[in-house]
Amino acid sequence: MKRLALLILIITLPIIAYYQYQKYRRFHPPADYDYPANDSIDVHYHNPEVLQSYYKNVYEIGAFARQMWYNQQIDVRFPDQENTEATKALRYYQQLLQTTAYLEGQLVRSQQLKGEGFTNQEIKIIEIEGLSPQSFRLLHRQSLVGLKLGDKNAEVWELQQLLRQHGHDIPLDGIFNKITEQALKDFQQAQKFYPSGQVDENSLRKLIGL
Repeated sequence: MKRLALLILIITLPIIAYYQYQKYRRFHPPADYDYPANDSIDVHYHNPEVLQSYYKNVYEIGAFARQMWYNQQIDVRFPDQENTEATKALRYYQQLLQTTAYLEGQLVRSQQLKGEGFTNQEIKIIEIEGLSPQSFRLLHRQSLVGLKLGDKNAEVWELQQLLRQHGHDIPLDGIFNKITEQALKDFQQAQKFYPSGQVDENSLRKLIGL
């Protein structure tokens, strides 16, 4: 009887150990599947749906990978290429990663542009028109070319703001007076341009950092 009990124990112990190992393996995936959200993204992006999709995907990546492991023991990072379900899971997982990386790139770039002083509306135009930030600055400030003594408008105010950014302590009042003219001449001279005191293309490009 003792021999029979010992034989049963010898047979059942590996089976029990195997099932315990499978249970442990199921609830202990081989890696951390979570996708860390980037803290350098623009959380006030002009299109809230892009931000929502990004955070949804960040959650979905980890959730999907764990689900595949818990339910089917498929490691989506290194699946068995001969397993049809595993290859399907891999394709979906890679698609999630690619989409998330693309959205993340958009949001990070937007935050960088805001660091350079661009607004949501300006960033939207840059993206729609496929412009570089430098091209946008030049294109949307062409109205400054030709400004001269006596002008009074919003463009003069923007010119004064640009001159102030270059260290010229002048009033910000939208009036192209002698003070503004002298500041522009000083700037042109420092750039080795003819100090005409009138905004030309070369002066504008330097003022906006091109």
